[in-house]
Amino acid sequence: MNEPLNRRSFLQAAATTASLLSTMHPVDAASTRRSGPGSHPGLVAFRISNEQWQTDERFEALIRFFRQCPGVADEIAFFTSSTHPPLPLSEIQQRAEILAKRMPRIRAEGMSAGINLLATMGHHEENLDGSLAENWARVTDPQGRSSRGSFCPASDELRAYVAQVYTALAEADPDFIWIDDDVRLAGHMPVGMTCFCEGCVARYSKESGRPFTRGTLLASFQSGSLEERLAARVRWLDHNRAMLDSLFALIEQTVHRVRPGLALGFMTGDRFYEGYGFSRWAGTLAGADRGPVRWRPGGGFYSDESLTGLAGKAHDIGRQVSQLPRQVEVIQSEIENFPYDLLRKAAETTVVEAAAHMAAGCTGTAFNVLSQRPDPLAEYDRLLHRIHRARPFYRALREEFGRSPVVGVWPAWTPDIFSANSVDGAWPEGGSDAVGGLSRGYVLSEIGIPIAYGPEGSRVAVFSGPGLLAFSKDDLRRHFSGGVLMDAAAWQSLNRLGLASWTGVSLGEVRARDAIEVLSEHALNGSYHGYSRDCRQSFWHETAQELRPNSASTDVLARMIDYSGRDLGASMTLFKNELGGRVVVMGYFPWMQLHHLAKSTQMKSVCAWLADGRLPVVVDSFARVHLWVREQGPDRVACLLLNGSLDPAEELAVRVPARMQQLRWTDFDGKTTRLAPGPRVAGVTSEAQRRLKVPGLGAWSVGLLTLSASTT
Repeated sequence: MNEPLNRRSFLQAAATTASLLSTMHPVDAASTRRSGPGSHPGLVAFRISNEQWQTDERFEALIRFFRQCPGVADEIAFFTSSTHPPLPLSEIQQRAEILAKRMPRIRAEGMSAGINLLATMGHHEENLDGSLAENWARVTDPQGRSSRGSFCPASDELRAYVAQVYTALAEADPDFIWIDDDVRLAGHMPVGMTCFCEGCVARYSKESGRPFTRGTLLASFQSGSLEERLAARVRWLDHNRAMLDSLFALIEQTVHRVRPGLALGFMTGDRFYEGYGFSRWAGTLAGADRGPVRWRPGGGFYSDESLTGLAGKAHDIGRQVSQLPRQVEVIQSEIENFPYDLLRKAAETTVVEAAAHMAAGCTGTAFNVLSQRPDPLAEYDRLLHRIHRARPFYRALREEFGRSPVVGVWPAWTPDIFSANSVDGAWPEGGSDAVGGLSRGYVLSEIGIPIAYGPEGSRVAVFSGPGLLAFSKDDLRRHFSGGVLMDAAAWQSLNRLGLASWTGVSLGEVRARDAIEVLSEHALNGSYHGYSRDCRQSFWHETAQELRPNSASTDVLARMIDYSGRDLGASMTLFKNELGGRVVVMGYFPWMQLHHLAKSTQMKSVCAWLADGRLPVVVDSFARVHLWVREQGPDRVACLLLNGSLDPAEELAVRVPARMQQLRWTDFDGKTTRLAPGPRVAGVTSEAQRRLKVPGLGAWSVGLLTLSASTT
């Protein structure tokens, strides 16, 4: 029963709890820092619905289910609920008491046991009759609308509730506690960007030293000069980062008073509106004693209906991992098969997805793939066995990759990129052109070019749209001193900053229809000069932009013609600027229809030239193969290759540095083969390269390639 609590009585109860906690004798920290009884802690986890553990009958059946494949899981995380608003405090406390009895049984089976609190502040509206129904502030959008299933994370009442909930969970003696991804400020259906409740507006007014109403606050985001608008928006992102950080501080202090050193984990997606404060939040969750922190990055990929989403989610996860400090070692990707119907997402898709996430930066995976219903799990036997068979490959990936950086072509962004959305219009809900532009560059991964996720692994910076406005001028100077690939919309943003001279071009006429791209005679185009690409503007309605070289040293890589053969000007240019940087600007469908032989070959050559020989591996075959390259040092490289096609990649070749002599291939079944160095090939970089043939890849399958300059 959800009995109401008035503000005074609830806060008094919370104060009493806090007082008791402050006087408790702390538990020995060493006893709570469990790494788990398994031999590979954190490599494979399963998240289990409360419907599978609340009754003794279902829990015993769960134990029998996992006994089919001893060692398949290193740990189990028990969901507290299966609906998404917070539960009444009394209900959470009752469930925590049951979980306290479940933990020892799981450990006796050779696995660690933890708790996944599904709703701290609430995801969205669902099961409202059975959820926390106090008259507290809800998350509120710019129009004053709220979500009945999600509470404001800064309200005193919610914070008091959170302290008591996490006290109950810590007293259940888990090996870890996961905070779910409801701790966010965007996407609490039915509202979008939050929180603009009266309390949050008042708090922001106090922080900024300037009185605001909701209306004047929103007006400040779109008033004044470009610099003033961006600064106002970044201040709001700082506010968002700090709001969530304060909640994490409360959780950390609450849990570690009860169980010092207990590992805390947080699940995320892309958190642009929240300011992507991952490094700060991880430090807060570690606490003063620097306890272990884990992370579970995720995103949306739920079925086989669009397999391209598999790689797309890996890119989402790679971005998230790039923001984590090195001391976060347990990074388990979220494998989410909602609504858990087996015919929607194949077992093979599920295990390949986990491998791609590890390639993108994770050190393990967390499978949320079993039924949420209180029904027997027999139908999931086949999936369990397939995950068990994939474990050795996952172990090999973790041993090879560790936390080494993912290197390649970097769609560039900063944690403040959300500030550049709709830079001349309404904000925060006016549009997502900056964040949306970021995602466009990942198409390069579909044609065999390695992708990076953060500046640490960047060999070429990619700019699309207005996102570069979120960078400082010093950062832009640094990027344009190296290799840059950019579209015309990014050029326009650079020009607003007065820095377009770094590109060697200005913009000419906009071509709204009937433009065809033709590759010029240039070394980077090889034998494909004269090949054309007609992106059919009459279908796609994307304009083409003429580029006008304004330097004698600007090369033209492609031009446009119409259907009569009339020249419409340059559409792709190359320039070496005064900073020493290399810049390629694209004006014709820069991120669409790159998937034919001539254009994909050109783009590989362009990226290799921009990187000036610093791309360790590039797919040389004409094949839809993604690769994630991890560099342990200048003389040791490992990469995962994923065939993103239903056609097998039977004749597959990659280009690698000629100095690499020790070459090994491990297939998904764990078989390792030593490869012979291939012949030297002509390239567009100063470093010699070899063309290496690797064993073929089946449809949507993966393999691991390791390269070393050592011959021992």
